[in-house]
Amino acid sequence: MVAIYQTAYPRLKQEFSQKDLNEVYTPTSKELNFAIKHCKRSSASYLGLLVQLKIVQRLGRFVPIKDIPTGIIEHIKKAVRSRSSKTELNTYFSSGAKDRHIKLVRKYLGLKPYDNDATGVLIFQWALEAAKTKEALADIINVSLEYLVKEKYELPPFSVLQRLCQSARAEINNRYFDLLSNFLNSEGRAAVNKLLNASGPDSYGWTDLKHEAKRPTPRNIQAYIRYLEWLSSLQTMLPTDLGLPPTKHRQYINEAKALDLKEIKRLKSNKRSALMIVLIRHQYAQTLDSAAQIVIKTLQKIDRTAQKNLEEYLAHHQKQTDRLISVLSGTVKVYLDKPDSVSAFDPVLAKDGKTILEMCDQYMAYAGNNYLPFMVPLYKKQRSALFRAIEILNLESATEDKDVLKAFEFIRECKNRRTELLQIKENPEDPDSKNIINIRWVRDKWWKLVTGKASKTAHVTHVNKHNFELCVFDRIAEELSTGDLFIPHSETFDDYREQMISWEQYEEELPGYCSELGLVAGDTAFTEALKVQMKEACVLADSVFPDDEYVRIEQGKLIIGKPKSNESSAEVEAIAPLLAERLEKINLLEVIINVEKWLSLNELFGPLSGFESRIDDPLLRFVLSLFCYGTNIGPTETERSVRGISRKQVAWLNLKRTTPERLDKAIVKVNNAYKKFGLIECWGSGNSVSADGKLWDLYEDNLLSEYHLRYGSFGGIAYYHVSDTYIALFSHFIPCGVYEAIYILDGLLNDESDFKPDTVHGDTQAQSTPVFALAYLLGIKLMPRIRNIKDLTFYKPDREMVLQHIQSLFHEPIRWDRIEKHYPDMLRTAMSVKAGKITASTILRRFGTKNRKNKLYFAFRELGRVVRTMFLLEYITDVDLRKTIQAATCKSEEFNEFARWLFFANGGKIAANLKHEQNKIVKYNHLLANVAILYNVNAMTKAFNELREEGYDIKREHMAKFSPYHTAHLGRLGSFELDLTKAVVPIGYKLQPD
Repeated sequence: MVAIYQTAYPRLKQEFSQKDLNEVYTPTSKELNFAIKHCKRSSASYLGLLVQLKIVQRLGRFVPIKDIPTGIIEHIKKAVRSRSSKTELNTYFSSGAKDRHIKLVRKYLGLKPYDNDATGVLIFQWALEAAKTKEALADIINVSLEYLVKEKYELPPFSVLQRLCQSARAEINNRYFDLLSNFLNSEGRAAVNKLLNASGPDSYGWTDLKHEAKRPTPRNIQAYIRYLEWLSSLQTMLPTDLGLPPTKHRQYINEAKALDLKEIKRLKSNKRSALMIVLIRHQYAQTLDSAAQIVIKTLQKIDRTAQKNLEEYLAHHQKQTDRLISVLSGTVKVYLDKPDSVSAFDPVLAKDGKTILEMCDQYMAYAGNNYLPFMVPLYKKQRSALFRAIEILNLESATEDKDVLKAFEFIRECKNRRTELLQIKENPEDPDSKNIINIRWVRDKWWKLVTGKASKTAHVTHVNKHNFELCVFDRIAEELSTGDLFIPHSETFDDYREQMISWEQYEEELPGYCSELGLVAGDTAFTEALKVQMKEACVLADSVFPDDEYVRIEQGKLIIGKPKSNESSAEVEAIAPLLAERLEKINLLEVIINVEKWLSLNELFGPLSGFESRIDDPLLRFVLSLFCYGTNIGPTETERSVRGISRKQVAWLNLKRTTPERLDKAIVKVNNAYKKFGLIECWGSGNSVSADGKLWDLYEDNLLSEYHLRYGSFGGIAYYHVSDTYIALFSHFIPCGVYEAIYILDGLLNDESDFKPDTVHGDTQAQSTPVFALAYLLGIKLMPRIRNIKDLTFYKPDREMVLQHIQSLFHEPIRWDRIEKHYPDMLRTAMSVKAGKITASTILRRFGTKNRKNKLYFAFRELGRVVRTMFLLEYITDVDLRKTIQAATCKSEEFNEFARWLFFANGGKIAANLKHEQNKIVKYNHLLANVAILYNVNAMTKAFNELREEGYDIKREHMAKFSPYHTAHLGRLGSFELDLTKAVVPIGYKLQPD
């Protein structure tokens, strides 16, 4: 069931302004003529007809007089100067005249009357169509309302509309359940049903299906690969394409995840089979992603450990190195003294010549920090697991270059051979014989370790078996990350090209897209316009450069000084204690309760299936869940702290009804309420956000947790987009090793709040040129904080450009031909992101610095060089811009501290090991932080208003100096009663004898 106010179904306000009355309920001259044509001006029928007309215009339906607010009636009565009494009007509404007038009003407005049979069938058909792509009942009702209004039908009672839409949703869901269930043959049905009756340690059941990868230790990897192999065999009996719209697919996944074994068994057979199929396919895709992550992380760990082992080796062999230097020194001295006498070297080399030569070979093997030889023994311990994992991934190439895949097939065929060398020539004795495989893709650093040859031009007939295997695996991990290799049917590592809009759709929508974002359509025109824009930016920057006292060029290097900070005024310092005094002390639970009663957030956490089920006090459940998970206190401690509730009651809402998507909707609802406050206009326009990440501690037994060198602990990164008005719009939980900047655009594109920012500030990681390029094509202004600007390259529009003041900053010219050639591919990519077909992070993940096969990467990099150079020119010549960026990134850091202050329990460590639960906990905390910010800004608004009323001269510039991150008045632990008069039980030391 859904409440009427959660839909667009029109209803009358109980409170309204005079402006509303004048604009909505005042009859026009045409309407007055219509009424007087059918009634006497002095009669109650005249007033009654106009009341009915104005109400139907507003509501789209006729209502009894008892449902019409008196204020509306009085306004219309006054507007037409009617003298009819309330009694006379009531008499009219129960007369036959009213019924006759209904027909007249319908005719005047062109309304078709609602008919239970004919119109009901139409509504049901419209609702059926809407239910194919929508699950929320309110959304289906709203679509049906749009059709009714468009076709000029009188609206039915809300209960009728709700019943029809609910029936349509049930019908569509049943059709999808039947469709999925009918995919199963007898063998597949038996395999799926076996999940419900699994027994024994070697069989997998319904609970095991929801398994996630643990920390990639050798034992965990082997166990997870066995799980993947089982899941792989199971999914072969299921359809590859489920034929579900994305909304339904996500809905069924969430439902299935929330059901335990008893609950799934109670479902009807078609729904049970359907949910199980959807979850199996989802888990298979997730497991493929996790297996790929295991391969990548395992090789990264081997790489890191090998580097560490090299450092230890060099430290332990320092004496040996000193001795070699001593021998070299002595040799040189002898040569200088007796250059023509070989016997003169005897004292230096005769006794230990061979030993010294071996020591030299050992040293040269690791020269230039060559740690690769140290990887080999580490790899051998993981060899079996890596082979099994990669074999089951069924890798495919995203390009025509398949040499790496052929190399993998080769080493797989040879993996059981008991030989140190593998032959790669059909006839090793013949230099002109064909290669069995091509190894020219092997990079220089690997070449000698793999082939034993120093030069890449040497004749190679064999490769070292284990060294070549490791080289292949290392390259596979790299190309999985860049998207040159993909895993069919996975999510993160699938072929991203399949998610693009079609070329037909691109051609059709390109003019409108370019017009909306202010881009020039057409490859040549776009390139020429951008070139002109870049030249103008260079000339402008050159002309104003001398005017900035904080920027200078010394010895060809750009130096940017720090501007003077704005000191706090005496007025602000005087206001601060006055504000703090008026912020009433309150605990977090009370803050949550206040905001919940304002916004009714609990209504967003209904049953996942969309059907009504009884729940005791949903408001209490929501408040406790937000407090429990937002502060990290946990269900057990919440039970101890709050009387009358159990741990299961607290955990139930999180397990059964909470998803990351619903938490995002709650965050949006809080943010939309926050945007209505006038005070936030003192802090910013709401048009920009800053993006930054913060490490959150995790237990180590999961795939997301990684050791972060900067923070010195295991964890993941909570990545936030914080508005310039201080509130966080979007959050994402990512691994430590991931390049944070690839997620910088997702927050703006995914945010559904009323803020709609178009500018994003980021930390130094956001300086990547592909990020600049994609942001530009999406209509987003990327303005990151710049550090070490002297290390960044300024690119010239062309070689001929000569500038007076900043010529020394520029280096290479832009390759405009590359941008022009790949213009359609770049625009199609951006349009696909904008259309929601693919995320910006999915694209940017493929455009890492190691991607050398993807020509589109080079095009994005070239366009990014143009956009970044223009930004840098603005950055170095505009001190106010530098201050704005610095202030924005500081707000991100302040929000991180505020959110972590609220997440105070259990040492701030996330106890959950499941990835989706970790993501939910970060979003719970995000929601709690925004709830507290909303409460604070309301309290600050009240305090500032009171102070102004009391005569204090508080201006907007004073209020701009205060943030809503106040914590002094917030109690995290509640209040404790102190009663020294209470009688206590006497102390007892004696233990009863056995």
